[in-house]
Amino acid sequence: MAYTSPPALPQELWDCIESHLSNADIKSLRLTCKQFNNAVFLRLDRVFLSANPLNIEVFRNIASHDKFRHQINEIIWDEARLHRGPARIAETNEGHELLSDEDEPDNNREWAAEYYTHYREEITERHESEEGEGCPKWFKSGCEENLYVLKYRELRDVDRPDHIARREQVFAQPSLREAWQHYLQLLRQQKDVLASRGDLEAFAFGVKRFPALKRVTITPAAHGNLINPLYPTPMIRAFPKGFNYPIPRGWLYPRATMAPATPYPWNQYLELRGRYRGFRTALRVLANEPNSVSELVMTSNSIPTGINCTIFDEPCEEYNHFATVLKKPGFRRLDISLLLGGEREEDLEACWRSLLNGRLRRALGEAKEMEEFRLHTTFDDELYPDGEHPLIPLGSIVPVEQWSKLRHFELSGFVISQDDCVSFLKTLPKSVRSIELSMLQFLGDGVWYSMLEEIKRMVSESTLWGGRVAGSRPKITIGVPIADASPTYGHGIWIEKEVEDFIYGEGGNPFKEDRPLNIRLGFGVIRDALEPDFEHPYDQWVL
Repeated sequence: MAYTSPPALPQELWDCIESHLSNADIKSLRLTCKQFNNAVFLRLDRVFLSANPLNIEVFRNIASHDKFRHQINEIIWDEARLHRGPARIAETNEGHELLSDEDEPDNNREWAAEYYTHYREEITERHESEEGEGCPKWFKSGCEENLYVLKYRELRDVDRPDHIARREQVFAQPSLREAWQHYLQLLRQQKDVLASRGDLEAFAFGVKRFPALKRVTITPAAHGNLINPLYPTPMIRAFPKGFNYPIPRGWLYPRATMAPATPYPWNQYLELRGRYRGFRTALRVLANEPNSVSELVMTSNSIPTGINCTIFDEPCEEYNHFATVLKKPGFRRLDISLLLGGEREEDLEACWRSLLNGRLRRALGEAKEMEEFRLHTTFDDELYPDGEHPLIPLGSIVPVEQWSKLRHFELSGFVISQDDCVSFLKTLPKSVRSIELSMLQFLGDGVWYSMLEEIKRMVSESTLWGGRVAGSRPKITIGVPIADASPTYGHGIWIEKEVEDFIYGEGGNPFKEDRPLNIRLGFGVIRDALEPDFEHPYDQWVL
């Protein structure tokens, strides 16, 4: 049959068609005929980078393209590196997996050698292949865990189209032997990049080549969950259909426990800095090279890790670069997750010292034009079984009195007192339009129920936010963990409209008076930090 060219259409119609297509569909459409190639264009506004040659190749190709490079406004750096071996035996929150990663630059060889001598027999057993499987036991265990997590996260939404597509991928997954062979190839590629510093050089090249660049995102959670990455990097998109592999996480992250890793003193354990390869490089380049970056995003999406808080404890190069980046004219947004925790008393003392010594506050105060600020931490209530929590006044960390343009404030994973939190809200500038408070732990008698009652009383008396009219009052969003959840990360209950209706209107308090930490059934929605498109009514949630 003779080929017939499609009818000519105005560019406005092509633009409308393009807006409903994914980039993958646009690529396929452009290949069908010359007219489509000239009328439909790729939407390239971000690029990905990691210790993988394919990601680097695509990054450099876009940075070298005379047209596409002008469209890029965000670089997303995947800090997660593929596991090279099993998790440490009896691994707690100390030291995480670094000791099983001997190829890592800056690794402490003597420390690793001592560890391997002590546990050689057990590690050897854990590396042995299962009979007939063709892969190490730790690799098989990681793949099995992925399937369990995938099934758990589906819950009763079994008929959702995306879940059906995921099950099809699972049914198509290659054998463990095939998956392991592909994984070994990825490991070799990763090792070559780490040795050649190709990812570091690519970032410095891209910053100079992207004139519209405004945001740098550094994430330890790019791989998300099996068949559902948080960021579909070229490396991840090139995986074989249904490819199952131990999901990597970046930064200091223990694989054998859900507790946060220990943020060992930054200036004492130099070998641990290798886990922050992207973070360190990005700060150095942004602080010293001309660039237009005004937004820095370094969040963990609810997995228990973050930037080592002890970089704020003593003078170090990373702190200086951090302060320099924030000081640049026009800097407007900072999202940062801080790693707090530890089992030893001295580790915890170092965390509190890092927050209370004023260095973090001084650095944040350099960002005079801050418009959006998000602070997340890994504070864990279980670290204090006796209830002796330290009180860290929010005003001692966040210099909101210097942020006259602030529009959004967010705090998550922190320990607060009700009085301090309410007092802090009173100091927020008039420019603030949205506030998000989530996964907070209260000291003393404070609870969500009574705090919302106090906020409502102060608003009605015009002692909070000065009796502003409806259009200028900040929207408050509250997030709480799901009771008795879960072997996975990211799920939480979020309430927005119900809080606004209660504080500013005639709605009821969304928290129970007799159980003041629990949201009333039917209020709010379930969201997933590792799956931004996921949303589920709380009244239909079944664990």
